[in-house]
Amino acid sequence: MAQPQLAQTPFISDPLTWQQICERYPDEWVCLVEIDRPEDNNFAFRSARVVGHGKHPRDPFVQARPFNEEYESMGHYFTGRVRARVFGMVIQ
Repeated sequence: MAQPQLAQTPFISDPLTWQQICERYPDEWVCLVEIDRPEDNNFAFRSARVVGHGKHPRDPFVQARPFNEEYESMGHYFTGRVRARVFGMVIQ
């Protein structure tokens, strides 16, 4: 299993919409901060900043470590299509 890689230097993106995040980081896991939500109890958001991304779910958390003290919470999202398994078959 591949080990998550720490980004060379910590980065934080400009505020991006979900569509922009998906275009920049297709089929990747992302850690988001400064999430601008229209409703508190809803996953939808207007914009957010990316502080980590990668193919493995742990990758963005490793890259986001330098921001752990600055941000109380981070969102963890997958930008690709969600696949469900039903009776061993992959449903897309």
